[in-house]
Amino acid sequence: MPLMQVVTTTQENTQQQIPAASSLVTSSRPLAEASVRLQETYGKVVTYEEPVLTWRGELEGEPNRDPEGKWALFPRKQAFFMPAEIGIGTDLDNVLENTVAAYHQQTSGTRFQVLSSKLGYHIVPVQVHDENGRSVSTTSVPDHIVTVPAEARTAMRHLDALGAAISSTGSIRVVISAVPYIRPGGFDNAFRAQPEVFQWGVHSVVARDALVDLFNQSATTFSWRLKCQASAQPSDRFCVLNVGMLEVVVTNSQGKPVKQVLKFDRCRDCPPEIR
Repeated sequence: MPLMQVVTTTQENTQQQIPAASSLVTSSRPLAEASVRLQETYGKVVTYEEPVLTWRGELEGEPNRDPEGKWALFPRKQAFFMPAEIGIGTDLDNVLENTVAAYHQQTSGTRFQVLSSKLGYHIVPVQVHDENGRSVSTTSVPDHIVTVPAEARTAMRHLDALGAAISSTGSIRVVISAVPYIRPGGFDNAFRAQPEVFQWGVHSVVARDALVDLFNQSATTFSWRLKCQASAQPSDRFCVLNVGMLEVVVTNSQGKPVKQVLKFDRCRDCPPEIR
């Protein structure tokens, strides 16, 4: 059985009636924000990946900056209403299918599908506008086949090696940014490999599957957002794989919703004091 399975490929661009109870998402990356909301609500991994945008019809520059300059182009803001059934016991499979369908119906631009793995769900691009504004098929950077030599490294070094392997497969450079809000060494601390330096590598596998395989060995659940920087010159374009720990929304003692980081949520032998 394949590591990745397609959950939905809904791509229709029809009109729909917006339920009054829906939640409006306005952002330059509204589906990325929606993926975070779903992840926080359901406590399950929902990753997001995007292509590098090249069509000027969906890009804009910042005021007082030359759009032909380096890293001066950004996605135009879009908005869509998320389905109303989110958070009321609806199965996440159905919610994701309806969310992506709503996004396609209410916006233009990149089309996505949802894959599933043993780690969770993955929103990935399948269609994008080329430089001339034509809609063409596309694949995500983590769809590339990679090989990472099996070596003894820390978890962070394994992740860096995987990033380098992805970068070597095409023209887009991939930068790794792992839990940047934690002190240096924080990713290895949250990963909590036993021992800290361990053997890992992959041979001729889809990069996303390699990520899943690596993160499946961690004591903490990790998720990611792959965001790409547009630029006038192809050589200036790159993507950042933002890796972070799972956050969920819980109710505190005052009855107010707050975010909680699930560190060591997959650890069976962690002492209580470090959970």
